[in-house]
Amino acid sequence: DIVARVVENYGRNSLIKRLQANKCEWCGAENVPLEIHHVRKLKDLSGRKQWEIAMIGRRRKTMALCIDCHDKLHAGKLD
Repeated sequence: DIVARVVENYGRNSLIKRLQANKCEWCGAENVPLEIHHVRKLKDLSGRKQWEIAMIGRRRKTMALCIDCHDKLHAGKLD
């Protein structure tokens, strides 16, 4: 017999809801494709850039961003 196990993962559910909102968490653009920016550890962020301050303030290692904001973040031009 196969026994189904249900594991509640609130972090994943939160991420799914944030993606389903279709709203960039940085610029607020709505109904746009989103990408997830992920950092390994919050303590590794310097806290000098506004997006780092936002992630530290929310205590989240992920941020749902539109493609334009995500590209700017990786190019060092988000602030």
